[in-house]
Amino acid sequence: MGASEDSIREELIGEVLGELSRLRRDVKELTQLLQASGKQFKDDGELTLLRFTSRYERFLKDFNVSTTGVLAEAGRFAEARDQLLGELALREYDAASGRVRGQLRDVLREEGCCRGIGRLELAIWVVCAALGSAALSVCAITALHLIRA
Repeated sequence: MGASEDSIREELIGEVLGELSRLRRDVKELTQLLQASGKQFKDDGELTLLRFTSRYERFLKDFNVSTTGVLAEAGRFAEARDQLLGELALREYDAASGRVRGQLRDVLREEGCCRGIGRLELAIWVVCAALGSAALSVCAITALHLIRA
């Protein structure tokens, strides 16, 4: 039985060595697959990073364009607002001026009924005002000459 045990042992050792050889081959194939997968993962990661960077740059460019558009619209809105405020101010001024003129006409009409100013009186007042103005101008010029001298 010693010879058959040796042959069984040798067969078992042969089978174990065969299994070990197959296991080594499988480990080698698995290592190659893992290295290829790692390289593919690294390449995919770089590609994803490039895509992300490209999308990020496109987003920033679109954001800048939209921001510029919003700022331009805000400027146009401010111009339109200023124009509208100016127009409203002019309308209010015209309305107030009309009311004041109307009230002034009413007052002048009331005074005109009691006492009217004629054209001759108006002409005399204009001449007197012109003469007074001329006299004041001459006095002012004379005073300036005296001060400078």
